[in-house]
Amino acid sequence: MTRSSLVVVIALAGLGLAAPASAQRVGPEPCAQTAQTADYGALAVGAVVVTHRHRFVGGDPNWDPRMGRFLGRVARVVRLSGVDERGCPGVRLDVDGGRWFWRVRDLSIGAEPPPTPQGPPSSARGPERCGLTEEAAVYGRVHVGGEVVLGRHRPVGGDENWHEDMTPFVGRAARVVRLAGVDEAGCPGVNVDLDGAEWFWRVRDVRVPVGDEPPVAYRPGLASDHGRPDGDDASPSAPDARVPQACASTDETVAWGALEPGRRVILGAHRAVDGERNWVDEMEAYVGRIARIVRLIGVDDQGCGLVEVDIDEGAFYWRARDLRLAEP
Repeated sequence: MTRSSLVVVIALAGLGLAAPASAQRVGPEPCAQTAQTADYGALAVGAVVVTHRHRFVGGDPNWDPRMGRFLGRVARVVRLSGVDERGCPGVRLDVDGGRWFWRVRDLSIGAEPPPTPQGPPSSARGPERCGLTEEAAVYGRVHVGGEVVLGRHRPVGGDENWHEDMTPFVGRAARVVRLAGVDEAGCPGVNVDLDGAEWFWRVRDVRVPVGDEPPVAYRPGLASDHGRPDGDDASPSAPDARVPQACASTDETVAWGALEPGRRVILGAHRAVDGERNWVDEMEAYVGRIARIVRLIGVDDQGCGLVEVDIDEGAFYWRARDLRLAEP
C-alpha cells in the first residue's frame, strides 16, 4: 500500500559557521543520569552554544547523519530536553527548528549569536511583485517539489506578514509542497516541508539555489525521537484517543473519528497489526512531522484505515491509527 520512495537532493551553500577559538566545552560530562536528575551545568533556555559531533558513550553516539549539516553552527537553546538512552542530558536548539537532541557534553559556549539573515541575494530571489490576485500570482522558478532557501520577509506597504516562530527556519533549505496563493499584501507565497507546511513564505524572500552551489543530500523530518524524554507531549508515539484504533475494517465500515481532509496531523510510525506494519524505511524521515490530510483512502490488507497527506506529495499511505491530531 506504499508508493515509491521520495529522495530529495537540495542545493544549499553558506549554512556553516565555524566555532570561535575561544569557545569552551560545556560540562558536565557524566551520563547515566535520569530526566529528574539531569545536570545541564551553565546551560539554560536562551543560552548561546556551538554544536559539535557527539562522542561515543557506551558505544552509542546518539547521532543521525542529518545532524552533520548543523555542525559548527552558533545556536540558542530553546528547550532542556531530558536525557537520552545513555542518560546523557540534552537540549533542543533553534538552528534546526528544535528537531534534534543535542547532548550537553558535546556543546560549547563563548560565542556571539549569528545575525539573522534578512533575505537572499537579489540575483537569486523569486519574483518581487506584490499587489497581485491569486489568479495572477507569479512564482517564477519556484515550483512544487523545487528547492528553496528561506528568507526573512521584507515589509511591503508596512506589512511584513511575519511571525517570530518562523525565525529558526531563516537561511535553511526546504522543499516546496504547495503554491499557497497570495497574502493580504498580494504577495505570492508557498508552503514548505521544513516547517510542516505551517507558515506562508513569500516568494519574493526565498532564494532558488543556482550556479555552482554544492549539492547537499537532504531528507526532511525526524527519523526517531532521538533522545526525547518519555512523556514529552511532542512525542509521535502515543496513540491519540480521538483517532479510532481498530483495524479489521472494510472500506465501507472503517471509522475515521476526527480525521478528515484538511485536518493537520502528526505522522507516527506504524505499529504492527497481526505482525504486519505496512511500512518502508523511507517513511521514517517523516515521523513526527506535521502534515495535512489530502484524502481518506480506505483500508489496507489488515483492515486499517489509510490516509494520504501533503508533506510527502502522496508518496506513501499512512495508517490513521498511528496519526495524532496536531490541534489540542
